Amino acid sequence: MTLSSKSEASTESVVINDLLEESLASFYVPLKEKAIVPTIHLTNKKIYRSLNAVALSRIFTNLLTNVTHFSDGDLTVTLNETGEISFTNTAASLNEVQVGKLFNRFYTVDTAHKSTGLGLAISQLLIAEMNGTLTAHYHQNKLTIIIHLPE
Repeated sequence: MTLSSKSEASTESVVINDLLEESLASFYVPLKEKAIVPTIHLTNKKIYRSLNAVALSRIFTNLLTNVTHFSDGDLTVTLNETGEISFTNTAASLNEVQVGKLFNRFYTVDTAHKSTGLGLAISQLLIAEMNGTLTAHYHQNKLTIIIHLPE
């Protein structure tokens, strides 16, 4: 299943650092409203990838939206020299079983937010269309979502 029949046509050279910075800047107000001051670690090396910039931006938006709903008040975003991107936040209300289901379509951690449960499932499909991976890890009340994009 693909989400976009134009995924190949919309592939372009993208500076991941710039796109990630733009996405974080666009969430300044929602993060501030939740008293979340992100810790950001971006490599100084420009990370270039040939991919769908609109899709990657949507993935960042989905992840940051989840942070504003489920973080216990913190966020660390890291882009390392290999191009791996991680979003880490405390989420004490989660457990390993829930984290294992985060990418399942229609799964929601908290139905009170009236979420469709599609954001992370869509993100995983979009990453797969770009031959990348999106994984989640949970350790000591910290949720880490890792994006790996091929070179």
